[in-house]
Amino acid sequence: MAAILTEVLRWPVRFQQVSLEAFKEGLAARGMSPGFALGYAEMFAAKDSGLDDAESRTPANSTPTSFREWCETVLKPTILG
Repeated sequence: MAAILTEVLRWPVRFQQVSLEAFKEGLAARGMSPGFALGYAEMFAAKDSGLDDAESRTPANSTPTSFREWCETVLKPTILG
């Protein structure tokens, strides 16, 4: 996804995975309450463990729009005008 964003927007976009502890600390450093930061980090841990994988993607339950197409037709005009 970062490579597609870089190509479409023509500026470097990179992905950097951080530990959930570092994510939680970053939220707290930006003013989130400890409880909110913990809950948010736990939500992402659940998603990383497959929370969203309960139903396989099929043409019947997915959009035919690719990520690249969405970036080109929606994101790029919104960001770059």
